[in-house]
Amino acid sequence: MLLFKRIKKNNEPQLDEEVVSRTALDAMQQENDQLLDQLETLKLDVSELTERNQHLTEQLTRSKYYQSIVKTVMGLSVLIISFAVLYVLNEEPQYTAMLLLIEAAFIFMMLRSSDES
Repeated sequence: MLLFKRIKKNNEPQLDEEVVSRTALDAMQQENDQLLDQLETLKLDVSELTERNQHLTEQLTRSKYYQSIVKTVMGLSVLIISFAVLYVLNEEPQYTAMLLLIEAAFIFMMLRSSDES
């Protein structure tokens, strides 16, 4: 009988360890599930923010203010290039000023007409 009692006592701690490890395993599994849920939530948030960013970018490129800024920058760059070409050709200053003023007026009128449309 003593042998039977010893074997029974030896089996009991193993069962306790299995119960503890099972509890720890369940806790880790639950924590893992929570982390996966949080990860999915973050993925959805990132996709929503990406979509919102694309929408705002499209809105900005379609806005009249943005278009007028782009046209103004293009007009100013054309004036600067024209001045550089006239300077390289060694044009007289009075003619350079007159040509640039005519070109600036033409660009200004083009910008104003496109804003009204």
